[in-house]
Amino acid sequence: MLFKRLQIKSLAKKLKSMQQTRQLNQTTDDLLAKEISLYMALADIYHSLRKNKKYPFADVMVRECWRGAASIDSPQANYELGKVLIEEARFREGIETDGLFANNINQKLSLQFYEEGLAYLQRAEALNHILAKRLHGLCYINGWGVEADKNKGFDLVVASIEQENSWDKVPQIFAAIGLNKPEFFSALGKHRGKLS
Repeated sequence: MLFKRLQIKSLAKKLKSMQQTRQLNQTTDDLLAKEISLYMALADIYHSLRKNKKYPFADVMVRECWRGAASIDSPQANYELGKVLIEEARFREGIETDGLFANNINQKLSLQFYEEGLAYLQRAEALNHILAKRLHGLCYINGWGVEADKNKGFDLVVASIEQENSWDKVPQIFAAIGLNKPEFFSALGKHRGKLS
């Protein structure tokens, strides 16, 4: 535990220094990549401490590390943050729909998390993150935080498969994202035809 505490302190000190340097000077791509890797390393440490009672807010710190990396255009951090916010929004929407724990706060937080999560996904997508594009497509297919639009959703999913050049893995990809129903495969054929 002492080792992890020292690691956190050391990484936080380095990150603070790098952040100040970045704010005052022009930085290189190598320095930005190093700063992003330090944020992600710190996120991993906090993630490993999630069930430790000495770090009750480790989950919050994981998100904050991702936010730090996302602010300097890390595609992975933008994706991770978008994904976790969409998941929480869906959870809150579910308990709101269930009725037992329905209240204005859940509804408000669900909308806020959807909006923020989608913004991070779109940023990751703009930075060419394939899984972000795929998850964004799922949001449209399922109406998560956006008006349901299956065509737009499939266009994004198909574009992600095309970008990854993984047509040979379509059944596994569809199974992983929950689209392994016959109607989705027939829709895939139509959408793939549009690309040709």
